[in-house]
Amino acid sequence: MARGHGRILTSIWEDSDFLKLDEREQRFYLFLISQPNLNHAGLLPLTLRRWSRKAHGLTSAEVEKRLRSLDDAQFIVMDDDTEELLIRSFVRNDGVWRMPKVMGAAVSGALEISSRRLQLALLTEMDRIPLDDLSDEPTKMRGGEGPSIRAQVAGHIAHLRKAFGNPTPDPSRGGSVSPSGTPSDTPAEGGTEGPAKPSTRGRAGASRAHSPAPAPTPAPNPSPLEEGSAEADGPAELVVLDGDFVEAAEAAPDFDPETVSAQKIVGEWLQRVNKRPPQSVIGQTAKQIKKLVDEGIAADDIRAGLARWMRKGSAPSAIPSFVNEAMNATPAAVGNVVQLGSGQPLVGTDARVAGWLAIADASPDEDSA
Repeated sequence: MARGHGRILTSIWEDSDFLKLDEREQRFYLFLISQPNLNHAGLLPLTLRRWSRKAHGLTSAEVEKRLRSLDDAQFIVMDDDTEELLIRSFVRNDGVWRMPKVMGAAVSGALEISSRRLQLALLTEMDRIPLDDLSDEPTKMRGGEGPSIRAQVAGHIAHLRKAFGNPTPDPSRGGSVSPSGTPSDTPAEGGTEGPAKPSTRGRAGASRAHSPAPAPTPAPNPSPLEEGSAEADGPAELVVLDGDFVEAAEAAPDFDPETVSAQKIVGEWLQRVNKRPPQSVIGQTAKQIKKLVDEGIAADDIRAGLARWMRKGSAPSAIPSFVNEAMNATPAAVGNVVQLGSGQPLVGTDARVAGWLAIADASPDEDSA
C-alpha cells in the first residue's frame, strides 16, 4: 500500500550535518522521505529519470549530483549497480523499531535489498536501535501472555542478520563502499545530548551501539498487543509480517501451516530447483508469489501453479496464469505421497512438492486445450 505522507523530525533544522547541505540537497532529502513507494526499511528504487520529472528544469544529471552529495554526507546509501537507495536512519527516525508489527514489515522490506552495500549499512543501523528503551514485560494476548516488545523486535533484527549473513562491500564498485563509520549524530536526528525532543516521527533515542540480542523465538501470529500501545488502541500501520524474502527464504523458519507465508513458499520453491536461479529471477518470482498471497490465494493453489510453471520454464510474470489454471482445473484424484524406487515414501516438503507435480501432470496443458 502506498504511503500517504512522509514524517519529518522538527529537530532536522537543528542538525549541523543537515544545515551544511545546500537548499537543493535539503529539498531532495525531504523529497525522498515523502516518496509513496518508500518502504518501512527506508528502501527506494533508484529512478533518476522519474524523479527528474518532479520539478521544472530538473535533469537526471542534476538528480544524480544531489544524490551523490547526500550519499557523501551519509544521509543515504545508494548502489548504481542494483539501482537501490536506502535512507540510512529511516527505521530509527520513523519510529519503526518501536512497533513489532511494523518492524516485521520493515524486515520484509529490507529482504528485498540486493546490494551488499545497502545490506551492510542497514545492519549497522540495526546495531544503533536502543532495544533497552523497549518494554521487557510480557505482552497480553487473547490466549495468555506472549513475548515482550523488546523480544519481538530483537527477534526481527536477528532474523535480518541471519538472512543477510556477513555482507561485505563489492570491491568492483570502485570506491562505492559502506560508510567508514557511524557518525556521532544520525543525520536529521539531532544531537545526542539532552532530553529527546518531541516529534511526530517517533524520534529514536540517542545513538547507542550494542551487541545484538540473542535470537528469541519468532513472535506468534497474530502478534501480541501490549495494552495501551498504539497498536492495541488503533489500527496498525502495517500488519503483514511475511513477504518476498528472496535470499532469506531458504533459511526461513517454519510457520504455522494455517498461516503459510509467501516467504515459506519461496523457500520451498528454492529447495526444489536444480540450480539456484539468478537473483533477478528470484526477486521477480518472490514478488509474484507475494502478490498472490496478498490477494488471498490459497497456498496449495499457488504451489500447484508453481509446479506447472516450473515444468514449462516460463518467465516469472506468467506465474499468476499458471496458478489460475491450477485453481480452475479439475485434477484426477492423486495422492500426496510418492514412492521412491526403494519403496521409501517421500515425506514433508518432498511429499508436498511431489503432490503438486502430480496435480500439474493430471491437469490439462494450455497447449492442448
